[in-house]
Amino acid sequence: MEVSKKVKEGNSHSFDHNLLEGTNFSSTEEVLGLLENSPINIMYCGTDLVIKYLNPKSVETLQQLEKYLPISVSEIVGSKIDVFHKNPSYQQKILANDRNFPLRSTISVGPEKLDLMVSAIYDQGKYTGAMVTWDIITEKLKKDDELARIESMMENAPINIMCADLNGVIQYMNPASIRTLKEIESDLPCPVDKIVGNTYDQFHKNQANVRKILANESNLPHKAVIKVGKNFLDLLVSPMKNKEGKYIGPMVTWEVVTEKLEIIRTLESTSSQLSASAEELSATATEMARNADKTSAQSNSASANSEEVSKGVQAVATNTEEMAASIKEIAKSSAEASEISKSAMKRAEETNTTITQLGDASLEIGNVIKVISSIAQQTNLLALNATIEAARAGDAGKGFAVVANEVKELAKQTAQATEDITNKINNIQDSSSSAVTAIAGIAKVIEEVNNIAISIAAAVEEQAATTNEVSRVVQESNVGVEGIANTVREVAEAAKQSSEGANQTLDAAKGLANLATSLRDLVERVKN
Repeated sequence: MEVSKKVKEGNSHSFDHNLLEGTNFSSTEEVLGLLENSPINIMYCGTDLVIKYLNPKSVETLQQLEKYLPISVSEIVGSKIDVFHKNPSYQQKILANDRNFPLRSTISVGPEKLDLMVSAIYDQGKYTGAMVTWDIITEKLKKDDELARIESMMENAPINIMCADLNGVIQYMNPASIRTLKEIESDLPCPVDKIVGNTYDQFHKNQANVRKILANESNLPHKAVIKVGKNFLDLLVSPMKNKEGKYIGPMVTWEVVTEKLEIIRTLESTSSQLSASAEELSATATEMARNADKTSAQSNSASANSEEVSKGVQAVATNTEEMAASIKEIAKSSAEASEISKSAMKRAEETNTTITQLGDASLEIGNVIKVISSIAQQTNLLALNATIEAARAGDAGKGFAVVANEVKELAKQTAQATEDITNKINNIQDSSSSAVTAIAGIAKVIEEVNNIAISIAAAVEEQAATTNEVSRVVQESNVGVEGIANTVREVAEAAKQSSEGANQTLDAAKGLANLATSLRDLVERVKN
């Protein structure tokens, strides 16, 4: 077969009909139509490595790559394939020997990757050239790389992965699943190496419900914890889809959570206890803070009161000293009063004696007056008799009568005077008696006053001793009160620090409560 070198102007993919001589097609037009309308990129070069043909699909695809080509698309037919290779001699060596075909290769054109399939063309058994079917596989390679990466991830993932089809038949387990299942194989319904190919029904008691859930992708993702023997498995079921987005079966990622659930139960219990302790601590801290504030307030009040008491004690000490001095003066005055009372009592006794003597003298005077009165009465009688006798004597007796009358008058005056003296003496005697009685009463009062003065003196002496003792105690109390005031101030400061400590404890209790809440949240997150 001979290949024409003619290329119609403006048609870089013109086909030489001589290429189809000796074929079994009914006409070359059929083959030409097949090549010209093929969705596959087709190129042909002779043994001289000159490109003889490009079908329309090749032209179209090459135009997409034209900016990366060494020559324009319109120049490709008629050019050697050497222009596409860095090492033409290597390509020439391969294409020169039809035994090297079919040959598959991948080359780079700019950022794109091309997949080439080179096949030998024969004419009546003679090798006449090579046909290349090719395609841009950049995206395919990326997808293959992505698929390989995903496959590698599945194979090397540290998590357990299993996949099943829509019939519930397990199709795949990654190595992590196999290793984990080996550890609990004694609890499994079948050996690990028999799981792939069997359905997942064997792991569930309510198989119909599981089938119902996994048959509908709208139920996914789905979480569940199942018990296998004495172990618990935490499952997350996700849908798998093909490239058209059609649901093709469930994928399960899972883990053995037996120890994890036990830890969660322990954490829940600890969290509850911690929360209760935090509440109790908070209540205690609140009470402590309240009591500390109250104590602080009372301590401050006590401190102020103790200072007032200290001032009062000092005032008492001063007043006690003054009272002691006054008591000394009182004692001195009491002693003097006792002495005066004794002297007054003595004078009263002397006066009483004098008045008694005066009374006695007045009695004697009374007796004398009685005698004088008697004499006056007798003189009066005699004068009366003399008058009578003078009257009898007549004129001779007139002088005697005058004398008698005078004597009678003197007798009357004497009687009157003695009567007055008697009355006065009686008054003196009455007064003397009253005076004696009064002086006796005065003497008794003076004696009582003396006794009282003596008692006062004794009491004053005792009071002086007591006052001195009180003064000493007050001085000591003053020192004690100052110590108490200092202690109260220290208590107030301690109460303040206690209040601050209680507030810090309350903050710590709140932090503990927050920690308990965080722990509960953490447990919930771990459970979910």
